[in-house]
Amino acid sequence: MVATTRKSQSSRQQRRAEIEQQLLEATERLMGEGFAFTELSVDKLATAAGISRATFYIYFEDKRQLLLQLTRHVFTELAEAAGLWWDVSERRDPDDARRAIRQLLAVYRKHQTVITAVVEVASYDAVVAENYKAIVDSISEGGTAALERGINQGAVTGLRPQETARALTWMVERACQQMVRYSPPEEDEVIAEALTEIAWRAWYLEPADPAGG
Repeated sequence: MVATTRKSQSSRQQRRAEIEQQLLEATERLMGEGFAFTELSVDKLATAAGISRATFYIYFEDKRQLLLQLTRHVFTELAEAAGLWWDVSERRDPDDARRAIRQLLAVYRKHQTVITAVVEVASYDAVVAENYKAIVDSISEGGTAALERGINQGAVTGLRPQETARALTWMVERACQQMVRYSPPEEDEVIAEALTEIAWRAWYLEPADPAGG
């Protein structure tokens, strides 16, 4: 009986993950075609995702809940990208930071429509704004942990871990929204290099490229 219950729960979780992925792809596809998120009805989203309206409401109360869940999916990818540096920051290798920031920009490019939608909705919806702030702040937790490790090892000094990690996280978020969003992909490398240098100097109080610093 216990085994049957666990299997049933696992099946439901898998089905929910599949539905969320279908809706994420449908939302990005429709917005890529020029629709604003506010123009997308539940019927249109459900049809594009290949599910029924009734199925949509089994998993989501409304479009707001859908948008926040899709945002969490995207920011999970962003957190993984940030971890490419933060998880190995004790190596003090600037290439780790560059790799992480390049990946952050790549994930933003991939999911730009969803991120743009949640930022726009957050400008007039207090619930979405509060949740978006919490989602972005949650990414900074990896940076806080990395800075605390660095301080304990004597590799980092003179910084407030939580505040520094949050500041760097929001810096990248704003750079994506205000720079990457309005720039061609060809400029991503220049933006990534600038962000790497700023983040590295803030973290280690030294240039990422000593020869150029």
